[in-house]
Amino acid sequence: MNIQVQSPSALIAKSLLERNEARQWETFIVSMLKKLELSAENQEKAKRRYAQFAHHIAQKLGVDDDDVHVVVQGSMRTQTTIAGTGREKFDLDVVVKLCGPRFENLLYSDAFFADFGKALRGLEGAGDPQPKNRCWRLPYPGEPFYFDVTPAIPLSEQITGTHLRVRDEEEVWSPSNPEEFADWFCAIANKRFIQRAMNRAAMEGFKVDPLPEQPVGIDDVLRRMVQLMKLHRDSYYKKQSDARRAAKPISVILVTLAAKAYDQIATSGAYTTSSAIEVALELVARMPQFITYGEEIRVENPAMPGVHGENFAEKWNTDNGLRAREFSTWHEALMQDLAALFAEEYSKRSEERVRAVFGEVGVDAWEASQAGGILAGLRATAPGLSGTQPAAPRSTASSNTLA
Repeated sequence: MNIQVQSPSALIAKSLLERNEARQWETFIVSMLKKLELSAENQEKAKRRYAQFAHHIAQKLGVDDDDVHVVVQGSMRTQTTIAGTGREKFDLDVVVKLCGPRFENLLYSDAFFADFGKALRGLEGAGDPQPKNRCWRLPYPGEPFYFDVTPAIPLSEQITGTHLRVRDEEEVWSPSNPEEFADWFCAIANKRFIQRAMNRAAMEGFKVDPLPEQPVGIDDVLRRMVQLMKLHRDSYYKKQSDARRAAKPISVILVTLAAKAYDQIATSGAYTTSSAIEVALELVARMPQFITYGEEIRVENPAMPGVHGENFAEKWNTDNGLRAREFSTWHEALMQDLAALFAEEYSKRSEERVRAVFGEVGVDAWEASQAGGILAGLRATAPGLSGTQPAAPRSTASSNTLA
């Protein structure tokens, strides 16, 4: 007899559906995450700020405006911006691509980097530029965001297979292709997964919250899970020592592993899902599979394959295993916290469980939802059942639900 063993993710999702709570959790999670996103007003304000970069930098460097190209990258480009608490600033990333005779045949990066930092001075409202390894930070005092601005020039003969190179304190130049990486992520985020109807016999005696009528897009789930993981990571490391905090998993590694896991789920005909939460849990469980262990630990930049590719986990090989251990420890904590969060009834969830995953902002949102609002609206409406696979994508992050 063929016995199909269900994954832990499927078992948790099944329990949520049996308790009529899957949609409640989805709505709560995304409602909370949306409150931590960059608002439309502040997005416009940020756009106005970085629109000033090109002309200002061109003037300061004495080059033509056409030789300066400002590109949004990171969470703003992938639509996964989040602040760890309502009081923290948003970290927004831009790349400034520089071309023309002045930037050809550069052997060393330090002078180039220093000149760029000087060119950033005097930007209206930006404050004093602060040097990092590859970028300059513009603090923008009084604004809800700061910018990390990375200067980049076209590839050289010494660095092949990439589109750009950026300054690096240790490597002199490092390859980079933020646009291609973001395009890779977004292509996966726009894929779809197949839903299955739960076995009705197994549900006998339970009231099942039906799945929504609208198409379930994998795009929202992936983006929301990236946000949730960032939030959990930041909350988790606030309680750790400075040494451990400095070694916490960086966002680009979380984004890469999550997208690879999601892509595997979306393209596997053998895997179907009963809810967005099941996909989210399965995504987290699969993430470590995409870390390569060998002579060195690697998390490849998937948009930059080849011998001269970029290893996002490069520092994991120079710290006596500290970052690798921190990733494993944090990942296990995330798995345990999510499992514990969904194991008990929604209405009886303790503040400690909510705090473990979402931090204080989660507790505040939880208390607000318990007082009415989200739950009241949910109980007043019951979405219809749909087990079909959508033929066309939904507009990105347009719904107040994980799916």
